Amino acid sequence: MNILKLIVVGWLAVVTVLAQMASLPELKKQFETDVRAAQQQQREKLKAAGTQYLKVLDFAEQKIQEKGNEEALAWVRAERKRFEQAGDMPESALGRGPLRRAQETWQEQASQAKLAQAQRTTELAKKYLQELARLQQQAGNSNALAAVNDETDRVLSSSVIREALELAKTAKPAAESATPATQPPAEPAKPAPVVVPRPLTGPVTVGDYKIYPQGKEPSAKELKSMRLEFPNVASRSAASAYSLGVGVFSDKSKLETDRQNAGSIAFKQERGLIHSAARITVACHGRDMAGDSQLVVHYFSRPANSLSEVHEERVERIALPALPRGQTVVVDGAGILLGKFEHRGAHAHLKAGDEFYGVIVSLFDPAGKLLIQQCSSSALAKACPASLPAEKPQEGLRARYGGGGPP
Repeated sequence: MNILKLIVVGWLAVVTVLAQMASLPELKKQFETDVRAAQQQQREKLKAAGTQYLKVLDFAEQKIQEKGNEEALAWVRAERKRFEQAGDMPESALGRGPLRRAQETWQEQASQAKLAQAQRTTELAKKYLQELARLQQQAGNSNALAAVNDETDRVLSSSVIREALELAKTAKPAAESATPATQPPAEPAKPAPVVVPRPLTGPVTVGDYKIYPQGKEPSAKELKSMRLEFPNVASRSAASAYSLGVGVFSDKSKLETDRQNAGSIAFKQERGLIHSAARITVACHGRDMAGDSQLVVHYFSRPANSLSEVHEERVERIALPALPRGQTVVVDGAGILLGKFEHRGAHAHLKAGDEFYGVIVSLFDPAGKLLIQQCSSSALAKACPASLPAEKPQEGLRARYGGGGPP
């Protein structure tokens, strides 16, 4: 009975989670509602500031009438009419004397209202794009994926969103506004730009490498998935933010095969080159990935007639674009080229050359900090680098032919 109860409770939890996952129309409606609310809040703040300014003009008009200054009275009345019609405060409208301070106060309040609205819109847009990236990964068919991609492009090309992003970049640090008036103003610090990573919707080329959104990578024959291990506890703890996957495909088109089966002579002989390359999957789960983060791949080989001797053949460094949380991309490495000779006959079995052994895959942020790292064998754990390594091209082929094989 207890087991049945646990199953029912677990099923209800799954149903609850699925019910909480909003669809694209629901997310779009909520986003647009929240943006309109931010805009309405800005309008209300501007209206309150405008009402206060008109009260100042009314008070000034009353005082000027008491003094009988017709010129000043005409200016105040003209300014009221201008402001009620335009609702703004350009530099050309600024007057002199006590009313100028009231005008500058309105400018400050309007600027703060616009900045608050821009910051709120930027936050909403970033959150919405993250949700769209999640839906992109969960799209069950091409139509659903196309709808999400179209909505992503619409948001990123929206003039409202782009203007909000630009305005939000001008925000000054809070500490700057607290500078005492008796001190000369310090050089304003440049705020960090608000970066909203754009979900990758098509392949991009970075140097010699291509990066694809998951599901749009080209098919690869004989792609074999590799089981990855964490070299230490620290790397395992990073799996909640990022994850890595590796498959390896081998191109044997440059491998020549010779067979003979005549009487007492029967053998199969393979000789040539095998190209082995890694296909790496990088997923952002818990956080965005900054642009110019480095995906590092170490390729290892071993002699065909040895089990313990391992050689590092190549180190690839691949710069990644900025990726939002929820995005998964696929990267094809350049790989390594290894020579092979194998003879299988009735009376002899000879092997020479090198075989692909395994890989280490690591992810570093733009500053060189290790984010996550895994290897295809525990034997490679000691070779896992803690800091960003230099790129290493593959050297010439080491043809370890021996034992009766070809020279």
